[in-house]
Amino acid sequence: MSRSQLLLSIKIILTGALLYGVVRYVDLQQVWQRMAGVNPVWLLAACGGMLLGYALCGLRWAWIAEGLDIPVSRRRKIDLYFLGMFASLFLPSTIGGDVVRGLLLAKGEGRRQMGLRAAASVILDRINGMCALVLLLTACMLFFSWPWLWWLSWLGLVVAMWGGMLIYPWLHARLPQRMQSIKALPLQQPSFQRMWWRSLPVSLLFQMLIVQVHMFLGMAVGLEMSWAAYSIMVGLVALVATLPISLNGFGVREAGYVGFATYFGANADAATAMAALWVIVLAIAALPGAWVLWRMGGIRELRKVEES
Repeated sequence: MSRSQLLLSIKIILTGALLYGVVRYVDLQQVWQRMAGVNPVWLLAACGGMLLGYALCGLRWAWIAEGLDIPVSRRRKIDLYFLGMFASLFLPSTIGGDVVRGLLLAKGEGRRQMGLRAAASVILDRINGMCALVLLLTACMLFFSWPWLWWLSWLGLVVAMWGGMLIYPWLHARLPQRMQSIKALPLQQPSFQRMWWRSLPVSLLFQMLIVQVHMFLGMAVGLEMSWAAYSIMVGLVALVATLPISLNGFGVREAGYVGFATYFGANADAATAMAALWVIVLAIAALPGAWVLWRMGGIRELRKVEES
């Protein structure tokens, strides 16, 4: 068994174990009844919010890519973002959606040797979103009481994050020669810094939209928690789900929602129903990526990009 096969096996086992634990903990009949009784208006509101969120993420990525001097239109970058989301959820690809959009961004006339910049744009896009998420979590944590050790550790993370963003332009110009390829990225240039800081409010708005979408779904199934509690649940679970320990976050997400709902005194069955609806909303919101894929020639063309 190769290393990649071993890692995939571990992810499958962990995902299955977490989902099995959730199934054993909740009442599946109650979960189904809550889902069956959902008002479609809430689902439409959630899908609309998710579509808007993806469009905002595409715009954020477009700005960051512009700061890196990648000559592609904003419309094209937003299209590729939707394609990446669609690929992550629906396509039997050997590489993730982020890698797909990075590869496609680097392809095309006038974009030779743009591979590193395209990859950097995807990574920086994710980091920008994570910085905004940490900011939102910090604000919402003020509404609850936490152990001092937790607060000190969290605030240390926040200070390191914001301090790193502020001093990185100075550090970037002083990177050693062995990191010349990274040093060649214009991260210290005013044009990139302007796009980076412009993107942060968009990231914050996106994170708030994600919380609101979850709240729409929670209201649909009777998951009663405050907006701040939803933020902490959604945000911390999202941070853990980014770790490559399960299949696209499945299992981690469902177990996390149930755990936090129980912690905040809410109904675990409702949290499970909300988690199932969230997957449905994600799938619906990613469907515009299918149109983008069709326009570029379908799965066969995507395979060519992956193999090149």
